[in-house]
Amino acid sequence: MRSFEDKIKKYIDEYNMLEADDKVIVGLSGGADSVCLLMVLKKLGAKAYAVHINHMLRGDEADADEEFCIRLCEKLGVPLEVYHKDIKAYAKDERMTVEEAGRKFRYACFEEQRVKMGAAKIAVAHNKNDLAETVIFNMTRGSGINGLSGIKAVRGDIIRPLLCVRRDEIEAYLEKLGQDFRTDSTNLSKDYDRNKIRHIVLPTLLEMNDGAIEHIADMADEAYEAYKLINEISEAELERCIVDEVFSDKESMLALDKTAIIKLPKLIRENIIHEAIAKVAGKKKDITRRHIEDVLKLMESKSGSNVNLPYDITARISYDRLIISNLKQEDSGFAFDIDADALEKGRYTLVLGDGCIDLYIDSCNSETQIIKNNYTKMADYGKIKGALCIRTPQEGDYIIIDDKGNSKKLSRVFIDNKVDREKRLSWPVIACGSEIIWAVGLRYSEAYKIDDKTEKILYMEYKLN
Repeated sequence: MRSFEDKIKKYIDEYNMLEADDKVIVGLSGGADSVCLLMVLKKLGAKAYAVHINHMLRGDEADADEEFCIRLCEKLGVPLEVYHKDIKAYAKDERMTVEEAGRKFRYACFEEQRVKMGAAKIAVAHNKNDLAETVIFNMTRGSGINGLSGIKAVRGDIIRPLLCVRRDEIEAYLEKLGQDFRTDSTNLSKDYDRNKIRHIVLPTLLEMNDGAIEHIADMADEAYEAYKLINEISEAELERCIVDEVFSDKESMLALDKTAIIKLPKLIRENIIHEAIAKVAGKKKDITRRHIEDVLKLMESKSGSNVNLPYDITARISYDRLIISNLKQEDSGFAFDIDADALEKGRYTLVLGDGCIDLYIDSCNSETQIIKNNYTKMADYGKIKGALCIRTPQEGDYIIIDDKGNSKKLSRVFIDNKVDREKRLSWPVIACGSEIIWAVGLRYSEAYKIDDKTEKILYMEYKLN
């Protein structure tokens, strides 16, 4: 037991997690990891204060977790603060997943208690298995080298003293102490991606090599050191490439020298794009390798080309500049090519100003009902022979107006419907080449109507945000 505690003490000292007489807030769920963390810190003489959050998700099980934490802290002589929150309702109000909402609320509670108690740090119980699982999870999501570095030992006021030990070591330590713990039943389910990694992927890797967790952790350390070096170089190059910028409460924009970026090594180019998008967004979450590759590909396109990015951000080419922005360009067009393979696998959503366009494919059968309104249309997907694009109008656009194949210029459709000339510039259309399938909310092509031979339906819907 002492060697286990010494291992954690050495790790705490290596990363300067705690100074003498520091108070520390400990996140206590009642699970093996958090119970171990509290007990080790207590044995090492830390001035610990525990916080437990009842997320009100698992009924009697959650209440039993709370009661367990109360009894444990009484036994250890550790002050405990308990919070209650209907996380499912909170997630709905905050428009986020239950997991994200739970994490947000937990850390808000930890921080509240840190300030209240005058504590220096907040200790959470992630272990080496969690680190390995996070690295694998990030790899599957398309994260870059920073994602490969996984969970950090120290992040601001947050410390993770158990990152140096595996889950089996933790459970063995508690068994020797005769200390029980709680098991969250949701962690046993294989319905969640992270649980699939925990219960299927990681055990398979351990069968291949029983040192897999340590090797992944070592790689994560090396990835983090490499990331810091690359990031240092990239930050300097990003500053050199910025030719204009706007940052205010309502607007964020970076204009970069496209030619200068193209001349840089690929790894630095990728990191510059990642940092630029994150700078405009104000965060890095959900900015994946696919988004970075989309922007790199965009830089090979002609002036006026665009790609859509997370957080309502657009990257576009304007001559020798790459502009990453959330500014609304009233006088500039846009064009977003729709990946057919991606569309057939799921829903495609494009945010446009105050609204968004949803596209998805479904099979056609005898129970299919024809939707008739200005902002939802159904097209025979089998009749679409070229690549789809959501864009603004272009010279030469036309639309089929009857079942005989007669057409009309899109410009005439606008005139006939008395659409203001300025509004025409940013009017969204769904097109196949120069042929318009749908001028959103205005006119739908007669060439793509559903009939008795239709097998697949392309649903097109415009919604206000």
